[in-house]
Amino acid sequence: MMKIPVMVIDDETVDRYTAKRRLDKHGGFDEVVEVASGDQFLEKYCNEKNGLQPDRPLLILIDINMPGRNGFETIAEFEKRQKLGVAPQAVVVMMFTSSGNPKDKAAAASFSLVRGYIEKPLDAAGAEELYQIYRAAFPDIVDAIA
Repeated sequence: MMKIPVMVIDDETVDRYTAKRRLDKHGGFDEVVEVASGDQFLEKYCNEKNGLQPDRPLLILIDINMPGRNGFETIAEFEKRQKLGVAPQAVVVMMFTSSGNPKDKAAAASFSLVRGYIEKPLDAAGAEELYQIYRAAFPDIVDAIA
């Protein structure tokens, strides 16, 4: 089974921990990188100095409601940095939130990078859904590595 590289961006330690454990249990995901804020993600992984270029497309789970730059603002800035070539190009972005607000879902759908919306806490069905969404987005890569 192909292992998918994952980054979880969430200000809540317990939510990052729960997601990491669930993804580890699934077995289809590589080591999960945890980041506590959108600003930290952009600063550490999406700049000219340390642009993150993983060997496979990256799955990003990002919370909507975070202090500082929220999830939507982070995705907007990430898109700008992609155009500058200092952010990973091949990504699957999933909004990862406890908000069931229809306005949040509509806002998430307005970003071309966002492939879906997963509600917290992440359960086994959610982990499998993430795996299948990634496989659908990058079938050639999945087939080549599997």
